[in-house]
Amino acid sequence: MIRPRRTLGIALCVGVLTLLCPGSDSLRNRPLAQNLNAAANARSAAKPGAVQPVSDANSLMEREAALTLKEQEMKKLEQSLDSRIQEMEARKKELETSLARKKAEDSEKYKKILKVYKSLRPEEAAALLDKLDEDIALEMLNQMDQKRAAKLIPFLNQARVLKWTRQSLKEK
Repeated sequence: MIRPRRTLGIALCVGVLTLLCPGSDSLRNRPLAQNLNAAANARSAAKPGAVQPVSDANSLMEREAALTLKEQEMKKLEQSLDSRIQEMEARKKELETSLARKKAEDSEKYKKILKVYKSLRPEEAAALLDKLDEDIALEMLNQMDQKRAAKLIPFLNQARVLKWTRQSLKEK
């Protein structure tokens, strides 16, 4: 007997609610059993709604934890990159020092060879300069003093002399 009263009480509540709620036309047109199922579904839907804020809080905590992990990873990567940058800067300094030393040695060798060419007779020096690569020969002519270059010009390949003259004029 308790069950019929309970069912009747729920039905009355649903009926009153359908009359009082203006947007509940769908409840008015349903049979009593469907209204009871709707009421039961509404109650069960209300429970997860109450649990939902806890779920939101859990997802926020999970997101915050994930962000914290990503921040830690980013810090590790930043430190790794900083150390690699320092290593590369140290290597760059080493290479610059080595390059400067190599240039000084080459310059010394270049000066010695230039001295040898200056000490040769103009015909001999011109014959040797004509056999060198054009860039090297032109650079050697640039390094020589005017008197020595003037003595070499008649004996050099005329195409090289003209090129050297053009380059010298463009540089000024």
